[in-house]
Formats: sequence, C-alpha cells, structure tokens
Amino acid sequence: MTSEAPSSSSAPGVPNTASAATPLRIPDPKTNPLRAGLWRRFGAFVHELFFLVAYLFIVALAFAAISGESMSSGKPAILTGAVATLQQLYLFATLGAYFVFFWTRHRRTLAFKTWQLRLQDAATFELTLSTKRAVIRYLATWIGPVIGLLIYVSFGPSARGWWILALFTNFLWAFVDPAKQFLHDRIAGSRVMFVRE
Repeated sequence: MTSEAPSSSSAPGVPNTASAATPLRIPDPKTNPLRAGLWRRFGAFVHELFFLVAYLFIVALAFAAISGESMSSGKPAILTGAVATLQQLYLFATLGAYFVFFWTRHRRTLAFKTWQLRLQDAATFELTLSTKRAVIRYLATWIGPVIGLLIYVSFGPSARGWWILALFTNFLWAFVDPAKQFLHDRIAGSRVMFVRE
C-alpha cells in the first residue's frame, strides 16, 4: 500500500509558506545574482587596468606619429600644447564611449566576463545600466584621479605619496561605505553583482 504525500498547496487566500524543516540555502549565482565581494571587484579593476594601459600606449604612439613632435629628437617625449590637449580629450571621450557601450544593454567588458560580474541598476534591479547611469558612473570614476592630480599640482613632490593614495579614492571609499560600494557605484546608483555562468 502506498501513502500519498501531503499536498503543499494552501487554501485560497492563505499564503503558502515553506516547511520549517526546509534548510536555508545560499542563493545560486546562476539564477540569483549575489553582490560581488570587495576583492573580486578590485581584481576586475586590475584586469581592466591592463587593457587601459595598453590602449593609452597605442593612442600615445598614434598621436606622436601624427604630430611628429615627440619623435623630433629621435626618442619619445611628452606631447605639449594643442596636440597634448587634443590627445587628452580623445582619450577621455573614447574611454567613455567604450565603458558606456559595455555597461549598457546587458553587455560586459572582458574583465567583467572573466570575473563573472555584471552591473545592476540599484533602482530597477535589472542586470544592466541605462545610458544615463552609465555616463554618471564613468564620470564618477574620475573623482579619485582628479583629487590626486589636484593634490600633486597644489603641493608638488612635497605631497609625497598622498596624491598616489588619492588616486584610489573611489576604491578606498568601500571601506567606509555601509554596503562596501565603490564611490562611483554609490553615486551612479549601480551595483556590481556576481553571476556564475
């Protein structure tokens, strides 16, 4: 004789609650994304930095070849004047276009794919950002570098390592933020989530 298992359905109008014997489980990142840990996010940042350094090097060489200024003495030198300003504006705009492109429409940079991360809109919980939020996030990432540059320009070598420390303001913010958010994510209303592929 077989016994029929008790039905898990509840009466109409009564919420169906889980059994007390059901063990609590950590959400599966495949179906329920988790907020990424601090060191995983920082690891993705370092990974991203390798790409940025390579890109900056290529752009610097391209502008040097076009202007001919830095190669006039037979060896590379720092660009100056209008060419330097044009180069900086070009870098700022193209890096912004790159990141805004990959932070929207469910796209990801190579570093985020490698570290199994996705950006989440803190307001809608969607695993992508709107163009507006992506632009705000990009602009906010420059807070640390701008502070570091201002310290260096204001105090010069006497600032010692303070200007270098200031470059990482966005990331150091995570140690005082209640949710361990980086400063640019706090400002943009975004979160970095761990989503296992």
